[in-house]
Amino acid sequence: MNFLQHKYLPQWTNLGLFVLTLVLNLNIAFSVNDWKDLADPYDYLHQSKISLLDKEFYFPHIANHFGPRPFTVPLFYKLSGSDPYYIVQMQKVMLSLSAFFLVAAFTIFLEKTSAKYLLMLCVYLLLSWWNVLGWSVLLLSESLSTSLTLMWLASLLLLYKKGGLRWWLLHAFIVVLFSFSRDSWPYVLMAFYAGFSLLLWLFKQGGFKKYLVLFALSLAVFFVQQDSARTGVRYKLPVINSIVVRILNKPEYVDWFVKNGMPMAEKLQHNYAGLDVAPEAGQHKLWALCSDTAYQPFLNWVSDKGQHTYTRFLITHPAFMLGADETPAQLSRLLTYNLFYIDEPRGYTAYIEPLFPLFNAGVVIVLCMMLVMIFTQYRRPILLAPVLLALFNLLNAVLSYNADSLEVERHLYITLILVQLTGFWSVALIWDALTWRGNVLRAEARS
Repeated sequence: MNFLQHKYLPQWTNLGLFVLTLVLNLNIAFSVNDWKDLADPYDYLHQSKISLLDKEFYFPHIANHFGPRPFTVPLFYKLSGSDPYYIVQMQKVMLSLSAFFLVAAFTIFLEKTSAKYLLMLCVYLLLSWWNVLGWSVLLLSESLSTSLTLMWLASLLLLYKKGGLRWWLLHAFIVVLFSFSRDSWPYVLMAFYAGFSLLLWLFKQGGFKKYLVLFALSLAVFFVQQDSARTGVRYKLPVINSIVVRILNKPEYVDWFVKNGMPMAEKLQHNYAGLDVAPEAGQHKLWALCSDTAYQPFLNWVSDKGQHTYTRFLITHPAFMLGADETPAQLSRLLTYNLFYIDEPRGYTAYIEPLFPLFNAGVVIVLCMMLVMIFTQYRRPILLAPVLLALFNLLNAVLSYNADSLEVERHLYITLILVQLTGFWSVALIWDALTWRGNVLRAEARS
């Protein structure tokens, strides 16, 4: 038997790559200087020191010099002893583990051995890109959110392939952790499970009920997250950012908000319309608005009715929600990478840096169209999985872009990463489909 065709060799190769990348990742240098000038790390550390038995850990209130966060990241920090050194190392372990888990899930759907190794290599290279790995040396939510995104995808694939209660429970557990890693994910997951359940029902696929229960779970998580966000007033800053950055520049939009109760519109327009938030000074001016008593009626309105009013505006203005009034330069922020937060590539990642980004959105769209065409011939549902991942990515981009118009690049750091992953997965499936065609031709020849 050819050694490369051995039944268990892909699993052992995956394990070997996991160990290798873990060792390399754990040796990436870092220091407190990487995050000392950021405010968020101190919020996460503060919340991680609250007792797990205290309701404040899960539903924290805002306080002086403390901005409440969803509980997942503080939970992992607490499990790391709230020690920055162990937190960074834990994040590296989680990222390496997510690569192992994702490869294990991907390969069970592939028949061609070369396709398995191709996808395996691509996943490990992608997660060694500094645009991904670089976040792990910071005390921010991005690294754990990335790892949990990949684990969520892997557990969903395993649930679809294997079924069974234990796989459902594993996926449900990851759903909860994933949802509370960032405030935007509950919206995305709720929409995804609603659409996925509907798709399975329309095509009369088996297992529809277990995904419907996952939709119910995502719905419950969404309402809990909303309660937590209201307790910590986490929605206030994003609503203010979005109104100042995207609404005040358009008189017709301002008129709509005035008609729906927003006070102090003229003063806001006079002092903030056209504010350039790209320089740091512009961002600080916008942050100062959140506690400026001269705008107290406006701030009270944001706290009481701002989120619901802005949501209603998005629903009734779909062109705005889809970015039809945004310039190409503004929309390009959806696919940014290597942000200043993560500094320059370190260690072995300097050799991987020239490889990425390999795919752009246009290429991935073409690959997804090819998969749809191949699906019409072979009717294998896995062929549509990258298409669903692309739609999932698009949904997250649209929701996050509209949720907070400040620091869009950071909020959507994962968009280009998922574009690369979708591209690699699509290529592997297309390559694997050649095996299916060969099997069909041989079967026809024998008959």
